[in-house]
Amino acid sequence: MNNKKINLQNMPEEIPVFPLSNAIFFPDTILPLNIFEPRYKQMIEDALSQNKFVGIAQPNVQTSDTYKPTIFNVGCLGVISKHNQTPDGRYLVNLEGITRFKVIKELETDKLYRTFKVSYLDYEQDFKNEKKNEKVIAQTEVLELIDKSKKFFRMFQLSTDWSIVEKVEPSQLINSLAMICPFTVGEKQRLLETTSIQERNDILNQIINFYILGNTTDTQRKIH
Repeated sequence: MNNKKINLQNMPEEIPVFPLSNAIFFPDTILPLNIFEPRYKQMIEDALSQNKFVGIAQPNVQTSDTYKPTIFNVGCLGVISKHNQTPDGRYLVNLEGITRFKVIKELETDKLYRTFKVSYLDYEQDFKNEKKNEKVIAQTEVLELIDKSKKFFRMFQLSTDWSIVEKVEPSQLINSLAMICPFTVGEKQRLLETTSIQERNDILNQIINFYILGNTTDTQRKIH
């Protein structure tokens, strides 16, 4: 993908959206998907034949319609950077994050999947290089986050190669932890809606602290 061709001015106002619980991603991150439902296979096929854009948004936990759930107002748009169709007809897809979006309204179409009119104005900074903001994340903060994350991973019996994790850039570390940690839908949504890497780091630390210190429970945590 040539990122130079993608900017705020040429983003599509109407996008297909895949509602997916406990799944968030950010600009310049990769979200792997295993697509097997007919409606989402149609979505991938249409995207591949057009601009390759697909939006991901979490269903609101308060929705009762499991087939057509109400989604949160903020999601992330990605472009299909890699895809493969398996012998049994599934699509294995990598979505590369481009920008967050805000839902304006759902559109009526004759497609099996859902289409929304969206705006990107609240997340103009997604089109800028987030690494420029990394200087505000002090090395001491990074080391503290890694230490807390190791404790969190042990709590949930998760594993990763910390020798690799400790070498990644701060933004990549923060985004990856936000994506892979088994947080609640509401906690992940808070992280997704942050407007800077510093804010995301602060909220990530707050959430991990809640688990480690045992100051909250699933029922006490609020959905934002």
